[in-house]
Amino acid sequence: MNVASSIQNADGYGAVAPSLYFMRTFHAVATERSFTEAGHRLNLSQPAVSAQIRALERHYGARLFEVRHRRVHLTAEGEALLPYAERVLDLLREADDAVAATQGLRRGRLTLGASATIGNYLLPPLLARFAAAHPALRVEVQVGTTAEVVARVVADELPFGLVEAPVAQPDLEARPFAEDEMVLIAPPDHPWTRHGAVSPDDLRGRPLLRREPGSGTQTLVDHALERAGVAMPAAMLLGSTEALKEAVLAGLGVAWVPRLAAARELAAGDLVGVRVAGLELSRTLYVVAPVGRRLPPAGRAFLDALELPPSRRL
Repeated sequence: MNVASSIQNADGYGAVAPSLYFMRTFHAVATERSFTEAGHRLNLSQPAVSAQIRALERHYGARLFEVRHRRVHLTAEGEALLPYAERVLDLLREADDAVAATQGLRRGRLTLGASATIGNYLLPPLLARFAAAHPALRVEVQVGTTAEVVARVVADELPFGLVEAPVAQPDLEARPFAEDEMVLIAPPDHPWTRHGAVSPDDLRGRPLLRREPGSGTQTLVDHALERAGVAMPAAMLLGSTEALKEAVLAGLGVAWVPRLAAARELAAGDLVGVRVAGLELSRTLYVVAPVGRRLPPAGRAFLDALELPPSRRL
């Protein structure tokens, strides 16, 4: 008997074939264009993903994917199946929302995505308060880059996301909810910490600990320095905000990081924020969600808890 149609229902008519799990896997491969990345998203091994796709192909009697130039592409049969898979997954989400709506916030699940700074530094205390107010809700947060979170919201894998950069997606609406300041951090014994502020001229030619090329945070800093006519050579390239912060704590130099990321060390005096006269860097934090889609009750409650005055700087 075909793997995808082996389950029987209570009336003996045979379960829906193919399996909903297999359709979910098919949709993940189709959107990621990769068996491996689909497995990462679904917490499945690559062989498990391949086995589910083969079961679907046996059911339909056709290949759904082909590999060209090391990339996975939908066949004509796969293209025909994709909109139906999307409709199936949409209906499942609507069913979840309908049941949750009858139960208010007494039970259910809150799922969202968050970019790294928000997920690592802003969300934990907010989630602690939310969980205390709604102890029956299960909370799942997927942390990634802004691009990854946006892609998952667009693909309807997440109802909404919290990101650190403007989003230009016609299918998404982006609503600002807070501002995060970028701060130049230095060790307490650094010469710049002895003054109330330094000038842009003081920065010129001084080495800077930097994020890797392509970092949105570093791009923001570089544009601000360029507008001020200041060039700061790279003392070291590091692959994360945490690495930058630890390097400054170790006395390797100075770096710009989100204030959210360094709030604890700044409050403890382990790091000092250096003010640069006439140079203020900040970025807007956004909630992104599909245009016109009503969020489930847990999502709406969380966004209500998230609301901050527009002028508040975190």
